[in-house]
Parts: sequence; structure tokens; C-alpha cells
Amino acid sequence: MNKKEKLKCPLCSIKFIPRTFYPEEATFTSSNGGLLSGFNGYISSSGVKPPEVILSSWITYCPNCNFVLRFMKEVVKKEKIQSQSLTNKDIKEKYNNYYFGFPFEDYSQYLSGVIEKVKANIKKSLTGIDLNIWESMYEIKDTFKLLVRFYANIEKYCDAQLPNNNGEDLSSKIKLLKLSSDLEKLLLELNEIRKHTIQGNYELSSDDKENVNHAVVNFTLSLIEKHVKPIVNGKKLKSQYNYADIKDLNSEIKVFFNGYLNGLFNHGKSANHQIKTFLDQILVN
Repeated sequence: MNKKEKLKCPLCSIKFIPRTFYPEEATFTSSNGGLLSGFNGYISSSGVKPPEVILSSWITYCPNCNFVLRFMKEVVKKEKIQSQSLTNKDIKEKYNNYYFGFPFEDYSQYLSGVIEKVKANIKKSLTGIDLNIWESMYEIKDTFKLLVRFYANIEKYCDAQLPNNNGEDLSSKIKLLKLSSDLEKLLLELNEIRKHTIQGNYELSSDDKENVNHAVVNFTLSLIEKHVKPIVNGKKLKSQYNYADIKDLNSEIKVFFNGYLNGLFNHGKSANHQIKTFLDQILVN
């Protein structure tokens, strides 16, 4: 996003980004010296040959005192050129246009630029997580194999995050991760079930299978939250982008995350509910 100037109200001196700019009627001269009013005449009427300089007037309003600001949106320089044809009868008049940039932006342009920055920061933060090892699990259809792979990945993660506790058993390592109490309890319970299943004296029930999927999604979301939450913190966003409405930012971030996470997790309504809860938790105003 190119840096744009903020408007400053000449009456109350507040700086702001307008919601939008409104075109004000402009007047152009025609080839026969007459006058043509309005924007549509220049765009669609045949035979209109504007002068060298066209001034397009635009207006907006101060959100604080409602003062009307009028200014020029663009300057267009018209220069007549001729086509490079071999015969004179094919020579036609054409015009080259030169547009000089408008130094202001409206709110939608500003918000779009901010969202692109936030999304780039989110993607950058997620490089700190090796999501490939977690994404690869969702190709496993057999719940028992998924359970075994999941805890193997958890142990590798614990060893990387807790290098001084490699001698501890997995249950002790899980307790040191400082997860939510519900997630920690679920992981500890499934770890015991995993042990019994590996020994061959336990068979996974339908509830166990549902809990495995629930744990896999929730644990991966907790990793993402750890890296992303500082970036989407409401107070931090307000301080960085004070011209943006935090509700608009949260809405756009939710749309981005919802698409990203639904592409990562494909476990039906349960996963969708977990994703929605996750987004509500991290996007606090």
C-alpha cells in the first residue's frame, strides 16, 4: 500500500480518512466551443474533444464537524497524436492521457491496505510453527493411526519447547505446556487410552474417535493462537491503525482465518464449531 496523505479539516483541524469521495458536476468544452456538463458527457458522448486540461471536482465531508471539502481529483493532459499509417486517408486524431496521482484515499482503500499488512504479518508469524507435520495428519483416515501420529508429534513439539525436560514422561511434558485446563485434561485422558490401545487390550469407541479429532483440531489451534494472538490483539491493532474501525478489522480477519482454517481442518460440523469458537476467542475488541 502506497502511503497516502490524511485529510485535515480546515475548520476543526481533525485529521481523517473519508468514507468515500463524491463526484461534483464538472464542465467541459466541446469541439464547437460549447459547454458540456457532467461526467457522463466526457466519457460517452461522441465528438467531444476536451481541452488540454480537465479538472474533475470531488467533495467529501469532515466526520467531526460536517464541513464540506472540495478539491480536484485528477488533472488530465490531452495531446493530439497521429497514427503511423502509410496513407493520409487513414490518419486519425487520437489523444494521449497523462494522469497525475491523487494523494488521498477513501476508507475502503485504507482498510484494504491495512488488511493486507495484517494478513502478511499473520502468515509470517505462522512460519514459526512447522504446520506441515500437523497438516499431514489430516490425510490419515484410521483413527488409531491418527492417535499414534498425533502423540508422536506432540512429544517432538514438547522436546523442542521444553529441552530441559526430555527425561520426563509425556504426561508430565503436556502439563508443562500451559494449555487450557479442558485441553490438557483431554490430552492426558487420550494419552492413557493410547497406551492401552497400543498394548492391545483396548479398542477405540465412537466417543474416543470423536475426542481424538477434537483434540487434534484444538491442539493445532492452540499452537496457531500462541503465534497469532499478539498480532490480532485489539488494543495493538487500534494503536497501529487508528483510522480503522476495529470491528471492520475483526470482520476481515475472520473471513481470512475462516478460509485458511477450513482448508486445514476438514472434520465437519465439530471442526467448524471449534474454528468459530477459536476466532471469537482471539479476536477480542
